[in-house]
Amino acid sequence: MTRSPSALPLWATLVCAAVIVYASLQPFSGWTLPPFDSAWSFELDLTRRYTRSDLWLNIAAYVPLGTSLLLLLDDRLGRGHAVSPLRALLAALAGGLALSLAMELCQVALPPRVASLHDVLFNVVGTLIGASIGLGVRRLLGPLARWRMQWIVPGAAGDLQLVLLAVWLLAQVNPAIPIFGTAFHPGISAASAAYDPAIILIEAVQTGSALAGIGLFADLMMRRRLSGGVALVVILALALLLKWLAAEALLTPPALDAWLRPGHSLGLGLGAMLLTALFWLPRQVKSVLAGVALMTSVLVLALLPDLLLAGAPLSVFALRFGHLLHLNGLTQAVALVWPLVATLVLFWRFGVEVRNPLTLSEHARSDS
Repeated sequence: MTRSPSALPLWATLVCAAVIVYASLQPFSGWTLPPFDSAWSFELDLTRRYTRSDLWLNIAAYVPLGTSLLLLLDDRLGRGHAVSPLRALLAALAGGLALSLAMELCQVALPPRVASLHDVLFNVVGTLIGASIGLGVRRLLGPLARWRMQWIVPGAAGDLQLVLLAVWLLAQVNPAIPIFGTAFHPGISAASAAYDPAIILIEAVQTGSALAGIGLFADLMMRRRLSGGVALVVILALALLLKWLAAEALLTPPALDAWLRPGHSLGLGLGAMLLTALFWLPRQVKSVLAGVALMTSVLVLALLPDLLLAGAPLSVFALRFGHLLHLNGLTQAVALVWPLVATLVLFWRFGVEVRNPLTLSEHARSDS
């Protein structure tokens, strides 16, 4: 039985791999070639104490990759036909193992990082868990594909929008970055900085434009206006819930008190009003305005250059895991790069729709 091709597993695999590469090779500085006799050495001290956080984070990082790899390789190996579960599972494991080994070999030349076969083992376990989940998911591909074609815009652009929204939602697990924000504010614990008029204005513009841009991005992912309205409400509600839960679980009481600053609160209100007005515009107009709003949310930070360089100190977190440093860097990188990528995708779709009169007429009927 043939299956219609989808770019969703490919986009998901590329995003998962990019996240792993970033997290594994951060801080991307201090590269030093080791002596030849130790260039291929890995830490293999079985007596080394491995913390639970190290174990579970190394496993969890490769679970999404294992799922997306299995679905991708299942489709590519079978050329539209289902392949045997064992063959798909082994192919996914080989991909996860290859990426893990490549990262550990690169870490040999990064003095701040430790190349360890323990990490490879845990990464393979995570890939196996993810690939096993993928075996279950592929049985649902038929109903999921029909649901996707019924509600979400067709083509690779629609698949990429789904993946990008998932990435943006996952980035909300860092509560040190304000809701709909793109950078940690160095004065998060300073009450005086929060009430500075210039700070309030910049935070309001940044938060409001990000809220409007992300809401329109979710709306434009859907085929019909009504479902687009539901999608943007659901995405924004999930983001608020994830950010609030993360703040409650990870921040210290002083940082939690300053989690929602006056500028961000004002921006949420302004962004909601702006989104309500823009929602009723034609789809092509919304594509352009969404891109403008998303880019504004990043470019406004140029008025406060310190925001782009600041990173959240571990002192704002209730936990003391070293991996929080990587979480800070990863989520801040996503917050800064995501608006640009999302804008390019929207303009890509805008160009495709302009060149395809059938697509334009279909969306015109959907928006009516």
